[in-house]
Amino acid sequence: MEAHTTSSSRARFEAYLYRNHAFVHGIKTALATALGLCLAWLLKPWIEHPEWIVISTVVVMTMLPNVGGVIQRAIYRLVATIMATIVALIVIFLTNNDWLAVDITLVVGVMIFTFIAQNPKYRQVGMLSAVTLTILLASRGPNESVILWRSLDILLGVSLALLVSRFVFPIRASRQLRFQMADSVEQLGTLFTMAASEEEKPESEYEKIEDRIAAGFMAQRQSLPLAQLENKRVRQGRACLQNMMRSQRALLGLSRTLRRAYSHTDLGESLISSLDGLDDVRNRISEQLEEISQAIRMGRTPTHDQELGISHSSLKVNMKQAAQNVGTPLMSPQTFIFIIEQIIHVTQSLHKDATRVAIDLANAYPSIESDDTVAA
Repeated sequence: MEAHTTSSSRARFEAYLYRNHAFVHGIKTALATALGLCLAWLLKPWIEHPEWIVISTVVVMTMLPNVGGVIQRAIYRLVATIMATIVALIVIFLTNNDWLAVDITLVVGVMIFTFIAQNPKYRQVGMLSAVTLTILLASRGPNESVILWRSLDILLGVSLALLVSRFVFPIRASRQLRFQMADSVEQLGTLFTMAASEEEKPESEYEKIEDRIAAGFMAQRQSLPLAQLENKRVRQGRACLQNMMRSQRALLGLSRTLRRAYSHTDLGESLISSLDGLDDVRNRISEQLEEISQAIRMGRTPTHDQELGISHSSLKVNMKQAAQNVGTPLMSPQTFIFIIEQIIHVTQSLHKDATRVAIDLANAYPSIESDDTVAA
């Protein structure tokens, strides 16, 4: 009982962090800034320009709230610092700190790094390299000592950002990916129920839910690479996670086809309403998608509806009989059954992949893993 309470409390806390991640990350960034100020004050007697510790902390933490995003930003910051430091040291060493050569190097370096930043793949590295090179060379009379100390300040700021992001109420991309998938699957179940219902809903209702689903797809695409940076378990389950995304897109397309092909005409509605067993199949599919959604959200293995295939077989027989009684519908009965069959197939594929990765996503970190072990 106590183990179940611990697991439920953790799930509620995770849900709170997910819903309020912007607020939580704002507090964490403020905390990291305060710690950076304290560290700069403590190190002021020994290092030059300790304020860059705070600046680097803020630069790394303000973009993305999850641990994977901070790791990604930190990697970009480290690479940019190394590249800019090497360029700055080379020009000062070769030209004996000639101000004209330094300024020309700064201008040309900014131009090159800006060019690199136009490539989406290297945008962050190019932009941060240009900024760091400007920091190192723009001040009058830069020398090897100034450049090395400023580089050290930047590295300290990056390290501080990583520590706060990882250990203070960590907002993990793997957790966000779980909830994004769970939300999308739940909404897909709602969309399917609307598409397969006997009565047509207003177009605005379909558009609203389809827009939310599309936004969920985009969020998952952004979260997956960040979640892979965070933990090995996610990297190992990458193929299943990508297949789950494809299954969700397939469900969206099939639900659209189901609705728009029939167009909810009087003839189509007459055929649908006369089908024995359609309600059972529709409810089973919706409940299976809801079960998958909750399993992903809670980090457990989803149960499988063994009767769904049997219900679909009965529906095929009933469809054939209903089509003979109602005349020629605008859409072939075989097509309707085929779409339902494909939706069932994709749902089962989604269930299979969720069974493999739902627990891994929840157990991405040792602290969570120990909780789940107790709960078991």
